[in-house]
Amino acid sequence: MKHRLIAYVGGELHSKVVAAGSKPGQSQSAIIEMALKAYFSLALDQVRESGMIRRQDDILRALARIERDQQAHMEMTDLIAWYELLFSPPMTDEQIDAAVADTRKRHARFRKAVQNRLGSGRKLLGEALADAVFSEDDFVSVQDRRQ
Repeated sequence: MKHRLIAYVGGELHSKVVAAGSKPGQSQSAIIEMALKAYFSLALDQVRESGMIRRQDDILRALARIERDQQAHMEMTDLIAWYELLFSPPMTDEQIDAAVADTRKRHARFRKAVQNRLGSGRKLLGEALADAVFSEDDFVSVQDRRQ
């Protein structure tokens, strides 16, 4: 079912609609309906584009955070290398080999400890709260209890 619209347009626009509607197979109503469909599809395109722009802005902010974090990691690594080179004494090849072997053992123990800790599924906050022992005095003062 089609509904009637009444609209007032300027003379030039009216004459264009009349001329286009006088062509075979066309009507003024069809011309106006096509124009309204095009207008509203543009509005939908603008809504879609604004959504894409918002998403693109979110992605750009996330990339900026990643770049910032990457820069911090590079600076930290550079600082660690600086201190390592500054304070490490020169070593012979035999001393380096012995240190590498010892470090591999210690590093394997460290990884095993981390794996066991994370593999348990327990959370650090939960462990801390479970270990904490609270008394009434932690929440209410003696003076408040007397009242």
